[in-house]
Amino acid sequence: MKLSLFDSPTNIDSAVANASWANDNGFHRYWVPQVMNADPISILSVVGREVPRIRLGTSVVAMQTTHPQTLAQQALTVNGISGGRFTIGLGTNHEPVMENMFGIPWRKPYTHMVEYLNALIPLLNDRVVSTSGEFVSVQTGINVDAPAAGVMLAALGPKMLKLAAERTKGTITWMTGPVTIGSHIRPEIGRDAEIAAGIAVNVTDDPAAAVASANQELAIYGQLPSYRAMLDREGAEGPGDMVIAGDATAVREGLERYKAAGTTEAAINILGDREAALEVVGSFGSEI
Repeated sequence: MKLSLFDSPTNIDSAVANASWANDNGFHRYWVPQVMNADPISILSVVGREVPRIRLGTSVVAMQTTHPQTLAQQALTVNGISGGRFTIGLGTNHEPVMENMFGIPWRKPYTHMVEYLNALIPLLNDRVVSTSGEFVSVQTGINVDAPAAGVMLAALGPKMLKLAAERTKGTITWMTGPVTIGSHIRPEIGRDAEIAAGIAVNVTDDPAAAVASANQELAIYGQLPSYRAMLDREGAEGPGDMVIAGDATAVREGLERYKAAGTTEAAINILGDREAALEVVGSFGSEI
Protein backbone atom coordinates (compact mmCIF):
# COMPACT_ATOMS: atom_id res chain seq x y z
CA MET A 1 0.00 0.00 0.00
CA LYS A 2 1.50 3.31 -1.11
CA LEU A 3 1.64 6.26 1.29
CA SER A 4 0.46 9.72 0.22
CA LEU A 5 -0.09 13.05 1.93
CA PHE A 6 -3.49 14.74 2.10
CA ASP A 7 -3.06 18.48 2.62
CA SER A 8 -5.42 21.46 2.70
CA PRO A 9 -3.15 24.50 2.32
CA THR A 10 -4.21 28.12 2.67
CA ASN A 11 -1.25 29.47 0.71
CA ILE A 12 1.18 28.32 -1.94
CA ASP A 13 4.32 28.46 0.22
CA SER A 14 2.99 25.91 2.71
CA ALA A 15 1.76 23.73 -0.15
CA VAL A 16 5.18 23.65 -1.81
CA ALA A 17 6.85 22.96 1.55
CA ASN A 18 4.47 20.12 2.42
CA ALA A 19 4.59 18.59 -1.06
CA SER A 20 8.39 18.82 -0.99
CA TRP A 21 8.45 16.99 2.35
CA ALA A 22 6.22 14.26 0.93
CA ASN A 23 8.36 14.02 -2.19
CA ASP A 24 11.61 13.82 -0.21
CA ASN A 25 10.17 11.04 1.94
CA GLY A 26 9.19 8.97 -1.07
CA PHE A 27 5.43 9.46 -0.79
CA HIS A 28 3.38 8.44 -3.80
CA ARG A 29 1.07 11.42 -4.18
CA TYR A 30 0.14 14.84 -2.84
CA TRP A 31 -3.63 15.31 -2.58
CA VAL A 32 -5.41 18.68 -2.21
CA PRO A 33 -9.18 19.08 -1.63
CA GLN A 34 -11.60 21.59 -3.07
CA VAL A 35 -12.81 23.20 0.15
CA MET A 36 -12.82 26.77 1.46
CA ASN A 37 -9.03 27.07 1.42
CA ALA A 38 -6.67 27.71 -1.52
CA ASP A 39 -7.87 26.51 -4.92
CA PRO A 40 -6.52 22.99 -5.55
CA ILE A 41 -5.99 23.35 -9.30
CA SER A 42 -3.97 26.54 -8.86
CA ILE A 43 -2.01 25.04 -5.97
CA LEU A 44 -1.15 21.88 -7.90
CA SER A 45 -0.10 23.86 -10.97
CA VAL A 46 2.64 25.52 -8.94
CA VAL A 47 3.53 22.37 -7.02
CA GLY A 48 3.79 20.49 -10.30
CA ARG A 49 6.36 23.00 -11.53
CA GLU A 50 8.28 23.36 -8.26
CA VAL A 51 8.32 19.81 -6.89
CA PRO A 52 9.63 16.86 -8.94
CA ARG A 53 8.48 13.22 -9.14
CA ILE A 54 5.56 13.07 -6.70
CA ARG A 55 2.15 12.46 -8.22
CA LEU A 56 -0.61 15.03 -7.73
CA GLY A 57 -4.37 14.82 -7.25
CA THR A 58 -7.52 16.64 -6.23
CA SER A 59 -9.52 15.02 -3.45
CA VAL A 60 -12.01 16.01 -4.65
CA VAL A 61 -13.42 18.52 -7.14
CA ALA A 62 -17.23 18.75 -7.06
CA MET A 63 -18.75 18.19 -10.48
CA GLN A 64 -21.82 20.35 -9.77
CA THR A 65 -19.78 23.55 -9.49
CA THR A 66 -17.21 22.90 -12.25
CA HIS A 67 -18.13 22.66 -15.94
CA PRO A 68 -16.55 19.60 -17.61
CA GLN A 69 -14.87 21.70 -20.31
CA THR A 70 -13.32 23.95 -17.68
CA LEU A 71 -12.13 20.99 -15.63
CA ALA A 72 -10.71 19.24 -18.69
CA GLN A 73 -8.75 22.36 -19.65
CA GLN A 74 -7.47 22.77 -16.09
CA ALA A 75 -6.56 19.09 -15.72
CA LEU A 76 -4.69 18.93 -19.01
CA THR A 77 -2.85 22.15 -18.19
CA VAL A 78 -1.73 20.85 -14.79
CA ASN A 79 -0.80 17.53 -16.36
CA GLY A 80 1.34 19.30 -18.92
CA ILE A 81 3.03 21.42 -16.26
CA SER A 82 3.77 18.38 -14.09
CA GLY A 83 4.87 16.05 -16.86
CA GLY A 84 1.87 13.73 -16.64
CA ARG A 85 1.62 13.36 -12.85
CA PHE A 86 -1.91 14.68 -12.27
CA THR A 87 -5.11 12.79 -11.43
CA ILE A 88 -8.53 14.39 -11.14
CA GLY A 89 -10.30 13.24 -8.03
CA LEU A 90 -13.94 13.95 -8.85
CA GLY A 91 -17.05 13.68 -6.70
CA THR A 92 -20.59 14.80 -6.05
CA ASN A 93 -20.94 17.42 -3.38
CA HIS A 94 -23.33 16.88 -0.47
CA GLU A 95 -26.94 18.00 -0.54
CA PRO A 96 -26.70 20.44 2.43
CA VAL A 97 -23.60 22.06 0.93
CA MET A 98 -25.06 22.42 -2.54
CA GLU A 99 -28.46 23.72 -1.55
CA ASN A 100 -27.77 25.65 1.66
CA MET A 101 -24.37 27.14 0.82
CA PHE A 102 -24.32 27.40 -2.97
CA GLY A 103 -28.03 27.56 -3.82
CA ILE A 104 -27.68 24.79 -6.42
CA PRO A 105 -30.34 22.03 -6.60
CA TRP A 106 -29.04 18.59 -5.61
CA ARG A 107 -30.75 15.70 -7.36
CA LYS A 108 -29.95 12.44 -9.14
CA PRO A 109 -26.20 12.59 -8.43
CA TYR A 110 -25.50 9.24 -10.09
CA THR A 111 -27.16 10.25 -13.38
CA HIS A 112 -25.41 13.60 -13.20
CA MET A 113 -22.03 11.91 -12.71
CA VAL A 114 -22.57 9.52 -15.64
CA GLU A 115 -23.36 12.47 -17.90
CA TYR A 116 -20.42 14.45 -16.54
CA LEU A 117 -18.00 11.63 -17.35
CA ASN A 118 -19.59 11.35 -20.80
CA ALA A 119 -18.29 14.87 -21.40
CA LEU A 120 -15.09 14.94 -19.35
CA ILE A 121 -13.41 11.73 -20.50
CA PRO A 122 -13.66 12.42 -24.27
CA LEU A 123 -12.36 15.94 -23.67
CA LEU A 124 -9.37 14.55 -21.78
CA ASN A 125 -8.61 11.81 -24.30
CA ASP A 126 -9.75 13.18 -27.66
CA ARG A 127 -10.04 16.95 -26.99
CA VAL A 128 -13.53 16.93 -28.49
CA VAL A 129 -17.00 15.91 -27.32
CA SER A 130 -20.62 15.87 -28.43
CA THR A 131 -23.02 14.69 -25.74
CA SER A 132 -26.50 15.60 -24.54
CA GLY A 133 -28.23 14.71 -21.30
CA GLU A 134 -30.53 15.84 -18.55
CA PHE A 135 -27.75 17.60 -16.64
CA VAL A 136 -24.80 17.87 -19.01
CA SER A 137 -24.91 18.83 -22.68
CA VAL A 138 -21.62 19.78 -24.30
CA GLN A 139 -20.70 20.25 -27.96
CA THR A 140 -17.17 21.57 -27.95
CA GLY A 141 -13.48 21.00 -28.37
CA ILE A 142 -10.33 22.16 -26.61
CA ASN A 143 -6.70 22.58 -27.61
CA VAL A 144 -4.24 21.81 -24.81
CA ASP A 145 -0.92 20.17 -25.61
CA ALA A 146 -0.56 17.69 -22.74
CA PRO A 147 -1.11 14.00 -21.93
CA ALA A 148 -4.56 12.95 -20.73
CA ALA A 149 -4.98 13.20 -16.95
CA GLY A 150 -6.24 10.24 -14.95
CA VAL A 151 -9.62 10.27 -13.21
CA MET A 152 -10.77 8.76 -9.91
CA LEU A 153 -14.20 9.04 -8.27
CA ALA A 154 -15.18 9.66 -4.68
CA ALA A 155 -17.48 6.63 -4.74
CA LEU A 156 -19.05 4.92 -1.74
CA GLY A 157 -22.37 3.43 -2.86
CA PRO A 158 -22.66 0.32 -5.08
CA LYS A 159 -23.73 2.14 -8.27
CA MET A 160 -21.04 4.80 -8.00
CA LEU A 161 -18.39 2.20 -7.18
CA LYS A 162 -19.35 0.22 -10.28
CA LEU A 163 -19.14 3.41 -12.32
CA ALA A 164 -15.70 4.14 -10.87
CA ALA A 165 -14.51 0.67 -11.85
CA GLU A 166 -15.91 0.90 -15.37
CA ARG A 167 -14.96 4.47 -16.28
CA THR A 168 -12.04 5.54 -14.06
CA LYS A 169 -8.95 4.28 -12.24
CA GLY A 170 -10.78 3.73 -8.96
CA THR A 171 -12.18 5.42 -5.88
CA ILE A 172 -11.13 7.90 -3.21
CA THR A 173 -12.72 7.34 0.21
CA TRP A 174 -13.05 9.27 3.46
CA MET A 175 -14.58 8.25 6.78
CA THR A 176 -14.37 4.70 5.50
CA GLY A 177 -12.54 2.20 7.68
CA PRO A 178 -10.78 -1.07 6.92
CA VAL A 179 -13.78 -3.24 7.79
CA THR A 180 -15.93 -1.35 5.28
CA ILE A 181 -13.23 -1.30 2.63
CA GLY A 182 -12.74 -5.04 2.92
CA SER A 183 -16.42 -6.00 3.08
CA HIS A 184 -18.01 -3.36 0.85
CA ILE A 185 -15.67 -1.11 -1.19
CA ARG A 186 -13.29 -3.75 -2.55
CA PRO A 187 -15.99 -6.32 -3.44
CA GLU A 188 -18.12 -3.69 -5.19
CA ILE A 189 -15.33 -2.01 -7.15
CA GLY A 190 -13.50 -5.21 -8.09
CA ARG A 191 -9.99 -6.40 -7.50
CA ASP A 192 -8.21 -4.32 -10.15
CA ALA A 193 -9.34 -0.78 -9.27
CA GLU A 194 -7.35 1.57 -7.10
CA ILE A 195 -8.64 2.47 -3.64
CA ALA A 196 -7.12 5.63 -2.18
CA ALA A 197 -8.35 5.87 1.39
CA GLY A 198 -8.27 9.16 3.23
CA ILE A 199 -7.03 8.28 6.72
CA ALA A 200 -6.83 10.66 9.68
CA VAL A 201 -3.71 10.13 11.83
CA ASN A 202 -2.92 11.66 15.22
CA VAL A 203 0.39 10.80 16.86
CA THR A 204 -0.22 11.25 20.56
CA ASP A 205 0.25 9.74 24.01
CA ASP A 206 -3.44 10.35 24.75
CA PRO A 207 -5.52 8.52 22.09
CA ALA A 208 -8.78 9.02 23.96
CA ALA A 209 -8.35 12.78 23.92
CA ALA A 210 -7.48 12.64 20.22
CA VAL A 211 -10.69 10.74 19.47
CA ALA A 212 -12.77 13.20 21.51
CA SER A 213 -11.16 16.15 19.75
CA ALA A 214 -11.79 14.61 16.32
CA ASN A 215 -15.43 13.99 17.19
CA GLN A 216 -15.79 17.74 17.64
CA GLU A 217 -13.51 18.88 14.82
CA LEU A 218 -14.96 16.44 12.26
CA ALA A 219 -18.54 16.38 13.56
CA ILE A 220 -20.06 17.31 10.20
CA TYR A 221 -18.97 13.97 8.71
CA GLY A 222 -21.14 12.12 11.19
CA GLN A 223 -24.14 14.08 9.90
CA LEU A 224 -23.71 13.84 6.12
CA PRO A 225 -25.69 10.77 4.93
CA SER A 226 -23.02 9.21 2.70
CA TYR A 227 -20.36 9.30 5.40
CA ARG A 228 -22.79 8.36 8.15
CA ALA A 229 -23.57 5.21 6.18
CA MET A 230 -19.86 4.34 6.06
CA LEU A 231 -19.48 4.97 9.79
CA ASP A 232 -22.44 2.71 10.48
CA ARG A 233 -20.95 -0.05 8.33
CA GLU A 234 -17.74 0.25 10.33
CA GLY A 235 -19.57 0.13 13.65
CA ALA A 236 -18.21 3.59 14.48
CA GLU A 237 -20.10 5.86 16.84
CA GLY A 238 -18.56 9.02 15.47
CA PRO A 239 -15.84 10.41 13.17
CA GLY A 240 -13.30 10.25 15.98
CA ASP A 241 -13.44 6.47 15.85
CA MET A 242 -11.95 6.64 12.35
CA VAL A 243 -8.76 8.35 13.55
CA ILE A 244 -5.65 6.22 13.94
CA ALA A 245 -4.41 7.67 17.23
CA GLY A 246 -1.40 6.69 19.32
CA ASP A 247 2.32 6.08 18.95
CA ALA A 248 4.28 4.91 15.93
CA THR A 249 3.36 1.27 16.53
CA ALA A 250 -0.35 2.07 16.71
CA VAL A 251 -0.18 4.13 13.52
CA ARG A 252 1.64 1.40 11.60
CA GLU A 253 -0.76 -1.27 12.82
CA GLY A 254 -3.73 0.90 11.85
CA LEU A 255 -2.37 1.46 8.36
CA GLU A 256 -1.63 -2.25 7.98
CA ARG A 257 -5.32 -2.98 8.61
CA TYR A 258 -6.20 -0.81 5.63
CA LYS A 259 -3.64 -2.62 3.50
CA ALA A 260 -5.02 -6.01 4.50
CA ALA A 261 -8.52 -4.83 3.54
CA GLY A 262 -7.43 -4.10 -0.05
CA THR A 263 -6.50 -0.41 0.09
CA THR A 264 -3.88 0.48 -2.51
CA GLU A 265 -3.05 4.00 -1.30
CA ALA A 266 -3.27 5.66 2.12
CA ALA A 267 -3.86 9.42 1.85
CA ILE A 268 -2.72 10.51 5.30
CA ASN A 269 -4.56 13.48 6.82
CA ILE A 270 -2.61 14.68 9.84
CA LEU A 271 -4.45 15.83 12.96
CA GLY A 272 -2.95 17.09 16.21
CA ASP A 273 0.84 17.43 16.54
CA ARG A 274 1.94 17.83 12.94
CA GLU A 275 5.67 17.56 13.55
CA ALA A 276 5.29 14.37 15.57
CA ALA A 277 3.06 12.83 12.90
CA LEU A 278 5.42 13.77 10.07
CA GLU A 279 8.32 12.19 11.94
CA VAL A 280 6.38 8.96 12.42
CA VAL A 281 4.84 8.57 8.96
CA GLY A 282 8.04 9.77 7.33
CA SER A 283 9.88 6.89 8.99
CA PHE A 284 7.67 4.35 7.19
CA GLY A 285 9.10 5.13 3.77
CA SER A 286 7.04 5.04 0.62
CA GLU A 287 4.91 1.98 1.39
CA ILE A 288 3.41 -0.13 4.17
